[in-house]
Amino acid sequence: MAAKTPTEAETGSETASRRVFARDATGLRKDAGPLDIFIYNINNQNVALGVVFLFGVLAAYPGGNFALSVIGATLLVIPLYMVYSRLSADMPRSGGDYVWVSRIFGTSLGPFVGFTLAATLIMTAFTAIGAPMAFMTQYGIAPMMRELGDATGWSWCASFGTWAYGETGTLVIGTVFLAAFTGVMIGGVRLYMRIQKYAFLLATIGLVLGIVVIYATTRSGLHHDFDGYVQRLGGRPNASALAVRGGTATANKGFSFHSTFFAMLWTLYMVLFGASSCYIGSEVRQPARTQRIGMFGSLAFTAIGILLLVVGLLHLGGESFFMGLSGADLGLAFPLTYNELVYAMLGHSWVWALLIGGTFVFWTYVWMPINFFTATRLLLALSLDGYLPRRVSTVNRRFGTPHVAILICALFGWLSLFLFVHGTISTVTLTFAAIVMFVVSGVGAALYPFTLRRVWQSSKPTTVLGVPVISIWGTLQAACSIVILYIFWNDPGGGIHLSHTNEVLNVGAPLLALVLAVVVIVGRRLGGTDLRLASAEIPPD
Repeated sequence: MAAKTPTEAETGSETASRRVFARDATGLRKDAGPLDIFIYNINNQNVALGVVFLFGVLAAYPGGNFALSVIGATLLVIPLYMVYSRLSADMPRSGGDYVWVSRIFGTSLGPFVGFTLAATLIMTAFTAIGAPMAFMTQYGIAPMMRELGDATGWSWCASFGTWAYGETGTLVIGTVFLAAFTGVMIGGVRLYMRIQKYAFLLATIGLVLGIVVIYATTRSGLHHDFDGYVQRLGGRPNASALAVRGGTATANKGFSFHSTFFAMLWTLYMVLFGASSCYIGSEVRQPARTQRIGMFGSLAFTAIGILLLVVGLLHLGGESFFMGLSGADLGLAFPLTYNELVYAMLGHSWVWALLIGGTFVFWTYVWMPINFFTATRLLLALSLDGYLPRRVSTVNRRFGTPHVAILICALFGWLSLFLFVHGTISTVTLTFAAIVMFVVSGVGAALYPFTLRRVWQSSKPTTVLGVPVISIWGTLQAACSIVILYIFWNDPGGGIHLSHTNEVLNVGAPLLALVLAVVVIVGRRLGGTDLRLASAEIPPD
């Protein structure tokens, strides 16, 4: 009798029981090109919010050189981008770093390390689905409505803006948009990429216009226009003088390395996640070229945008003004964002209100859909590897999307919106835990040429003095990530140490993920199922 071929053998009882771990093709479609990935990664960085967050706590960094902070933060993440662009090309699979790490660490450690990394990043992504819905209402829609109310004289606009900034308004508006984007996510990558192109175009028009206005306006003109805008909103007169007076104690100090070093946090918070396109690896065309262009192009765009805004705003308004602005009692129930300053300098016209305020909205929500993709693709990868029920990795035949995983993410995303609105979680919650996983993936990249030698050798490997270049970058990524962890924990303006809740969550998330890994893997093994088979191969697309 002729020997069975491998395909025939799969129908045998012994091997058939293993097929649950030999990953099938995902069913996802390669719909993303270089421009799509470039915009995609810019969206998960965010020029505008980086400046809003930094200027909201500027007084915490007396003597800081904020331009140098932007540059330093950008340099710190270059090793991560080198690693992620390379491994996204070598193993372009849904699930990104989970797939690499779970395979690189081998069949003994890989399942535990991979599951821990994936579960931690999923929890982080859940918080970044809900929180942007709050950012959109509080930093996008509310200011736009205030500007429209100022321009038109319609009191209902200003009232709506005030309501949108409050807890109820934020929760209601955030829920509506979260539901809408859940539909977009189910609709497919191609649909979202089409929407993001137009949204990015509008957002960039507003950004460029804002930069031009900032560099073309005098300081006296800013203060005059700002005073008028605050009074028209119902605030106190001479608001700029109040801000300058409040910032005098902390502004214009001699250079402080301490402040410059820690002020990097707010740029790091933006540029750390510009390699998120790795998670949709199997949906990217020509991944080697596309991922490299998309990741490094987005990093350059974001860093230059933040740098231009930071330098321009500080030159225009002065350190005293901006360091005192967030803490000054201007008689308003809400903080003002820099785009409102731009609107005020242009004059109270409904055209400028829509152009400046409306385009700014497109910067405030963009983390949400990207983290939808991140979480759903990690869930899909875990399901295909046998850690989660098969139903989670079901891909809709019509749209080519994992609709079950998307609905799960929508549910947890709404929960994170609720928790953010009620103050349980904050802007930087779980970011520290995610950076711990970047240390792990950096170590994995250093080991890659030695534990997955065939894969590495098949991808045009390069060495320096016999040392694999990817190992050098992986080591640098792990080291830089440890420095970044130190910043995020100890930062005086928004560090994890400032909140006991954040301390517990950021330490607890990876530990919880590890416990879940042990429970799932050991539990399945006791039941006769060996999940190590999944980490023994690179999965198909």
